[in-house]
Amino acid sequence: MNDNISQNSFTDESDMDIALHSIPDMVIEGETVGIAPGILRILGLKINNVTMSEILDIILDSMAKESQLRICFVNADCGNISFKNQMYRQCLLNADLVLADGIGFKIAGRMLKQNIRQNVNGTDMFPKLLAGMNDNNKSLYLLGGKQGVAADVAAFVEKNFPGVKIAGFHHGYFDEEDEEKIIKEIHDSHPDCLLVAFGVPKQDLWIEKNLLNTNAKVAVGVGGLFDFFSGRAQRAPQWLRDIGLEWLYRLIQEPGRMWKRYLVGNALFLWRTFREKCAGSKCAGSKFD
Repeated sequence: MNDNISQNSFTDESDMDIALHSIPDMVIEGETVGIAPGILRILGLKINNVTMSEILDIILDSMAKESQLRICFVNADCGNISFKNQMYRQCLLNADLVLADGIGFKIAGRMLKQNIRQNVNGTDMFPKLLAGMNDNNKSLYLLGGKQGVAADVAAFVEKNFPGVKIAGFHHGYFDEEDEEKIIKEIHDSHPDCLLVAFGVPKQDLWIEKNLLNTNAKVAVGVGGLFDFFSGRAQRAPQWLRDIGLEWLYRLIQEPGRMWKRYLVGNALFLWRTFREKCAGSKCAGSKFD
């Protein structure tokens, strides 16, 4: 693990900072955060239009209850995948909360005159969530990533948030026989929060299928989050994140793997949004719920 990684590396942008960065958008659009609708419909998906502070309150409150909460993050790539994978689309429609992540949905919201209040993404949310869990002695189970990655994230948590109990962790490469053992381990540990990092759509489908048996209070699919907090990947500089160009930084880092997702995928996502705008509520030729 990279010993230089610390809590401060991921908490340098406060909710107030994010709100201030949104002011130019609000002026251009003639809208304010306060009048943005609570539920958005973008490409047939239901998006919960919440701020970072609101989702943190929801998650921490859910940890105090016996019911289970399933949360999905969606970006432009997820929107494109949901067009081809109906099982994944239905998984998103069935989720308790679906959160817009990234500049793609922000632009799509503007195109459809549905202002997204804040970019609520897992990488920014994680340390804030840990801070809340730390104050309440909550527990966390980490599932996913390559061998050793989840263990390094656990070490990051233990170092920076000692009040958070690590209920367990396991890498994401296992067969059906091991899966049963892992689910039992998670169930017996009764974690307040389960983070699953398998990538989209596998992580969200896995959570939907197994959440009840895991006994977790809150479960979230977090994509590549573990790579950042294990020290295996570096986030874009703050100024690039502020202007919505974190995707460009990732493209420069991994052009061979990311070019199709960002250059082709983002354009396709916005084209589909444009068709939805022109059609009024549904894209021509597309099947929505």
